[in-house]
Amino acid sequence: MKWEEEYRVNVHDTDCNGIVSVSGLLRMMQDTANLQMAGEGPSFEALFDAGHSFVLSRIGISVYAPLHAHDRILSQTWGVASRGVTFNRCYRVLRGDRIVAEATSAWALVGVSDRRLRRVGEVPLNYCQDEPLELDLPARFHIPADTQMKLVGEHTVLYADIDRNGHLNNTHYPDLFCSFLPEMPKSRVISAIFSFLSEAPLGETEKIYLGEDDGTYYVRSVRPTGAVNAEAEILLEPV
Repeated sequence: MKWEEEYRVNVHDTDCNGIVSVSGLLRMMQDTANLQMAGEGPSFEALFDAGHSFVLSRIGISVYAPLHAHDRILSQTWGVASRGVTFNRCYRVLRGDRIVAEATSAWALVGVSDRRLRRVGEVPLNYCQDEPLELDLPARFHIPADTQMKLVGEHTVLYADIDRNGHLNNTHYPDLFCSFLPEMPKSRVISAIFSFLSEAPLGETEKIYLGEDDGTYYVRSVRPTGAVNAEAEILLEPV
């Protein structure tokens, strides 16, 4: 069973080419998940008030066709069988009968105060589940060791970046990372994998590193402590 919501694409989720960015897609996908949480319980707010919060660990997205302002779409999400401390979730976006984007993700349920990971089954969740998607993307990825990563800029986490957890919201990373790709804005993302390793809190400045190998871009953000904040593998095609 899948949870479904209808949307009309907001013009403010499109870029200078009039195409919805990956950040815009993730916002719609995750809004659908938040509505599922509210509809089936517990809601995000109820979980947070009880001392728990979902934090994204990794997500892979395939974008098969561009979306434009005012397109009418159907957004689907559903939970997937999970175990240990990893909570799996899938997403799909359709325009009419055509699938335009799909994503798979892995989340951690973390204590708001104690930062302890909650195990699957430890906190009662009533979200519907269905079969997992099988995308042509690796479940995990690592930037190849021989990739030359060059410092290309910095980003200070501002009020506009943070969510209720107080750190850079995961939906901001695609737009942030794509801002450092030399082929942007004359290209669009057709697939991307993001791995989140540590939080970027308000006021902290992250260093952004970029590498490229045979048309595949690799991006890494590094905290002032030297710890890796997030990594991504991004594929583009010309607009």
